[in-house]
Amino acid sequence: MDKTYQLVLDQSTSGTKLLLFQEGKIVQRYDKKHRQIYPKVGWVEHDPLEIWQNVQELLAQVFQEQAITADQIVSLSLTNQRETIVAWDRLTGNPLYNAIVWQCNRSAAICEELTAQGWEKTINQKTGLRLDPYFSGTKVKWLAQELSAIKEKSGTGELAIGTMDSWLLWNLTQGTVFATEASNACRTLFYNIEEGCWDEELVKLFGIHLADLPAIKPSDAVFGDYHGIPIKGILADSQAALFGEGCQKLGDVKITMGTGCSIMMQVQQEQTLRDRRILTTVGWQTSQETAFALEGIIRSCGDAINWFSEQVAPLPDVAEICQEVLTSDSQEDIYFIPALQGMGAPFWDNTMTASFVGMKRTTTTHELLKAVLESIIFQIKAVIDVMEEVAERLINQVMIDGGVSKNRALMSLLATLINKPVIVSEVEEFSAIGTMLVANSTMNEPAIQQTTIVPQAEHGVIRLKYEKWKRFIEKLAAFSEG
Repeated sequence: MDKTYQLVLDQSTSGTKLLLFQEGKIVQRYDKKHRQIYPKVGWVEHDPLEIWQNVQELLAQVFQEQAITADQIVSLSLTNQRETIVAWDRLTGNPLYNAIVWQCNRSAAICEELTAQGWEKTINQKTGLRLDPYFSGTKVKWLAQELSAIKEKSGTGELAIGTMDSWLLWNLTQGTVFATEASNACRTLFYNIEEGCWDEELVKLFGIHLADLPAIKPSDAVFGDYHGIPIKGILADSQAALFGEGCQKLGDVKITMGTGCSIMMQVQQEQTLRDRRILTTVGWQTSQETAFALEGIIRSCGDAINWFSEQVAPLPDVAEICQEVLTSDSQEDIYFIPALQGMGAPFWDNTMTASFVGMKRTTTTHELLKAVLESIIFQIKAVIDVMEEVAERLINQVMIDGGVSKNRALMSLLATLINKPVIVSEVEEFSAIGTMLVANSTMNEPAIQQTTIVPQAEHGVIRLKYEKWKRFIEKLAAFSEG
């Protein structure tokens, strides 16, 4: 029987998708959401057993509904939310704690302590990252400090600590494979991007042992099998989208607008670029090449819209209303400080909190929502300006994917604000597409319909509003420091 299908698991922050490809084209997509757990203010967790259960149900569903067998599958690939960390017992296979999500700020005090001890420069030089609760390392240090089981099992061969790809790979292979690859490993604060391996000094700093961490393989390796299907191709979701968008030339930029937002610039072999406002990270490491990227992380993108529609003003059709509020004529001058989980790049302020500025008695919920939407593109503008400065090159255009990119009014406003063409793809599955292409390197990139949105001539109003928003951010940063 001919093998004509590829499967890609896309395990994201809000849920898990399983995509069935046939000869490189998406045939069907299946989705299952999982709970967002908020034990305390600023804490975010997922249940790793719930996520694994969802994966099993999705795999069963695709085989049943599509009437296909394992013999027809060329590869099962995996792309995943980054920085979210899971610790489990290798003997029982049970998690020792919930997954601590990339959004979680519980390790802020650990970051402050390590910064005070002078570790920031060393960590930035070795990893390309910065000391921030966003990354896995300080979450692991919190686990090591708070859970006796971590202390007891660390270094014995009984403890497994890994990003979500490692957890799912372990379960897909029935506990026989404990591995990851560089695009996930480089988000942990343990991985030395200059040497391409775990850094023993940093591993020790964060309170664990090398024996607790997965083996690192090329992204296009065969990692094992699931009921006879080769598990081939693993990439972290933002890097996978960079690959899927075809951003392989120096200076190519893509923006993924999902729960959070990742802005990445392809820099090929220029991995020595360092700036505290922006990250240097592994794009991908295959058996053929290693590519690096600059990245700006925005914590609240689609999540800010969800928060507003769930907690502030319940809206019946939030996507439609998001289009309307941007095209309506409003005299209000409202600004949103989107620090729902602190501020990411290029500000990196975990003490800042969210707020609306400029509200009056006449302010409506629609005008507040408009301010939330504008704050998303203001953050993107701030990152792109820094990215051009650090890379010493102008960005000509940006490729955009993700659910928020469906808002064409917002995309038009973004193009006008950054004064660059914005190329929006009609599909939002570039993480899955990129991972599928890494796993099947001889396959041609699928033809995807794209829309180019050009800047509007009248850009003065949105530019002035951006400058005013940035001044509010600066004032709030000074206030939080004081």
